[in-house]
Amino acid sequence: MARDSQPLKPVPVRRRSAARLAAIQVCYQALMSGKSAVSIAPEFLEHYAPDVIKSFRVKDLDQEHFAALYAGMEADADTLDKMIASCLASGWELDRLTLIERSLLRAGTLELCQMPHLPARAVVSEYAGLGDAVGGDVGFINAVLDKIAQNERVVEMGQAPQIKPD
Repeated sequence: MARDSQPLKPVPVRRRSAARLAAIQVCYQALMSGKSAVSIAPEFLEHYAPDVIKSFRVKDLDQEHFAALYAGMEADADTLDKMIASCLASGWELDRLTLIERSLLRAGTLELCQMPHLPARAVVSEYAGLGDAVGGDVGFINAVLDKIAQNERVVEMGQAPQIKPD
């Protein structure tokens, strides 16, 4: 089936997806440059957001979600990184992750922990798809975010928490 003949997702969902990708890119740039995401965001919006918007075929990205993600990822980076690290396989350290995967996992973890109005399975699926788009390991991203979802959304996910012992 040709891409153009596939049914489109509702525009609000695509706008949120565009915001997610933009926030991941802003935080990646912040990690690469050592600058704050808050200082990078305006330049990103001016120069790079139009490409993101065009690729998602929307008029604009969800500005509120974009701001909540990049600001939350920066403000809560240590907490998010600890949660991610707790879900890594034995012998794996956070420093082994690529910076783009770390940015993506921070965004997904932030949504799972701080945005309960978003369905956990949709968040995990969305970030796995974004991981594929940015060249990440989709299975790895899916597994880490699924563990976090199982820990943070116990009732929604219908399982006991999967935290590994220290």
